[in-house]
Amino acid sequence: MGKVSVLVSGKLGDLIHSLYVCEVLYKHFGKKSIVYITDSVEPFENGLKGTYGELRDSIIMQEWCKDFQIWLGEPIEVNTTLFRRSPLLYRTCWKEIFNETFSTPILTGGWLEYHSPKKLENTLVISRRYKTPMMQQTKVNYELYIEQYEDVVFLGGEHDYNMFDLKERCRLVTPYSIDDWLMNIKTSTLFMGNQSSPLAMASALDVPRVAELFGRNIIDYIHYVGEEKYSKNMNYFLNE
Repeated sequence: MGKVSVLVSGKLGDLIHSLYVCEVLYKHFGKKSIVYITDSVEPFENGLKGTYGELRDSIIMQEWCKDFQIWLGEPIEVNTTLFRRSPLLYRTCWKEIFNETFSTPILTGGWLEYHSPKKLENTLVISRRYKTPMMQQTKVNYELYIEQYEDVVFLGGEHDYNMFDLKERCRLVTPYSIDDWLMNIKTSTLFMGNQSSPLAMASALDVPRVAELFGRNIIDYIHYVGEEKYSKNMNYFLNE
């Protein structure tokens, strides 16, 4: 079994999507990744050391991981931050961007394993970071799903919960670590969320999910359009 040094950076959602490259290197080339984390490209909300500490246990347990370290200038063989130079950036979905950047096959499904308790029955988990106001049809979409579930959890902090138009239909659960986020997302029957790191986690775990994407006036929406080709668990709508 070979090994390969892989550099990842922020923000957190970008890092999580970048770890997909490690899954490809392992599944197709038989190489385990020594993952190095840096904040030299994008900062992390919780800082470099804080983010490393929160991620370490979850990353080190992955079958594709040889080690996980803070980058101190070691030689790098696969620099995942190069996806930012792809001509497909803002033109297609995450997996096709990585495919173009590193000339690797596209894998279906997820790339993170999380050993959690059994899935909760009939539980909808919503995570909506307040970035843009909720359009009327978006509110209707959330209502349609909320009505189908006995238990509806809003996963996040108090500010985002208070800004959620349907907060009275949910109970608040506040995660205190990345491990908390992964556990709550993994055990959900269905995950709904907008474009932020929890949606990246749901994609990496490949849980059944409905993504609220930015409207067409915010070009980042395109990075999830097409992901449904590579996961039977992915659905989306635009916030417009």
